[in-house]
Amino acid sequence: MSLMGERTLTRERDAAPLSFARTLAAGAIGGGLVGLLFGGVLGRLVMRLLAVTSPASVQGRLTDDIQPVGQVSFGGTLQLCVTTVALGAIAGLVYLWVRRVLPRSRRARSGLFALFTGSIGGAFLVHDHPSFDYSVLRPEWLAVASFVAIPTLFGLLAPRVIDRLEAPGGWARRGPAWLVIGAAVAVLNLALVVVALPAAAAFGIGLSAPAFRLWHSYAVTVAGRVLFVLMVVWGFYGIAADVVSIATNTPSPAPFHP
Repeated sequence: MSLMGERTLTRERDAAPLSFARTLAAGAIGGGLVGLLFGGVLGRLVMRLLAVTSPASVQGRLTDDIQPVGQVSFGGTLQLCVTTVALGAIAGLVYLWVRRVLPRSRRARSGLFALFTGSIGGAFLVHDHPSFDYSVLRPEWLAVASFVAIPTLFGLLAPRVIDRLEAPGGWARRGPAWLVIGAAVAVLNLALVVVALPAAAAFGIGLSAPAFRLWHSYAVTVAGRVLFVLMVVWGFYGIAADVVSIATNTPSPAPFHP
């Protein structure tokens, strides 16, 4: 190998960790932005709408998240925004893993990821009876539909934003490395503790040739798609169990409930 070829390989090997860090940053930043839009802004509007449509007897009572119904405070809104940005950032990183088994078509990828986040996110956000948010606030159907729609809309838009940020001309690629990575750390904030181990595993796969080949093998592709389908089914199972519980005013006996 020529000296120039060796230098090229060295530069590519040295640049790989930074390139991968930019990819992770694109997932966190894109997910955080969309999380703020749908979880923070739209979520706050939905909460306000449910407060208006609920009877006067529930005004001022505490929701499942220990927030008074009908009262909008700066502290509560700030907490909601910080939380939804961090959750969106985590979901954005999940997309980077999940897209490995999704179609190449941008439309199909967004639609399937929306199915994934809508089912799993909806199952975790909607609670069974006697949850205050879904048993006392009115109308109950609006509460359920809204908190399934929010993660679904997130999944529909997040792939487009993340892919755009990560594209060769996207900001996550051309922006100063310190600013891109710093922004990712900022949107994750305390969630860094949660994503540290998966991120390290992702780095290991990306930088190890044998692990990279295994990750892109046919067997892993099939296993990933099967797991994807099972996760979606599990999410819909959780939502269905919650809806039945709310409709019948009885706690859900469903096992393995999200």
